[in-house]
Amino acid sequence: MIGDSPAGGSADRSPASLVLSGVRSGYGDLPILHGVSLEVAPGEIVSVIGPNGAGKSTLLKTLFGLLALRGGTMTFGADDLGPTSAGARAKLRMAYVPQEGSTFPELTVYDNLAVSLLHEPARTQHRRISEMLESFPALAELRRARAGTLSGGERQMLAIASAMISEPRFLALDEPTTGLAPSIVQARIADIVAVREQGTSVLWVIEESPMLCLPHVDRVYVMNSGVLGPSQPAEEMLDEELLQATFFGIDHHRE
Repeated sequence: MIGDSPAGGSADRSPASLVLSGVRSGYGDLPILHGVSLEVAPGEIVSVIGPNGAGKSTLLKTLFGLLALRGGTMTFGADDLGPTSAGARAKLRMAYVPQEGSTFPELTVYDNLAVSLLHEPARTQHRRISEMLESFPALAELRRARAGTLSGGERQMLAIASAMISEPRFLALDEPTTGLAPSIVQARIADIVAVREQGTSVLWVIEESPMLCLPHVDRVYVMNSGVLGPSQPAEEMLDEELLQATFFGIDHHRE
């Protein structure tokens, strides 16, 4: 997980917009993103949806410097993200929860939270961990359990808490509800809404449970084959026929 707090740094919580323009990237000789443009304003929850293999995870990996930017620009406030390293995002208070590998399975819940604060003074570590366990009571009960023994929903909760403990201004989530039971999905959605209420902007990649997730989103971008369409209000995407066309290619108007 990317989002460790900068050593000795104070938490810059000033608002900043994320702006991507004409972004291109891929793997080796294989281009995946073809001129992607999007914006997340301060305090927004913006979602990227689309079918499996559309390029959604590639988008987040490129945004966080895990894949090279091959064209276009990426800015967060006044900062140009293009030439910076993956670790530089942490200094800008940007955090990322990938779809997999977002916790350390051999460490306890408490130690997973502490990893994000290694460069902070002991007093700050104790305060932030206490605050996070208060915000996530289920984790407080599991604080001595190894992350590898947790359920899928519990691991996702820990991943979100581990990102939020660094007090980010911006949080990117890659399919945090995939594979979870509907009741657990609702709990993780509540966690994400609480993140925004703390003043953090959110870019949320959704592949499963769009009908449950989208009511809590401000704007939606649809991605297909590495191309991102213009954003639209989330309530417009809640039309069932439009979602079926987006995810499953079902056209109800075809004769």
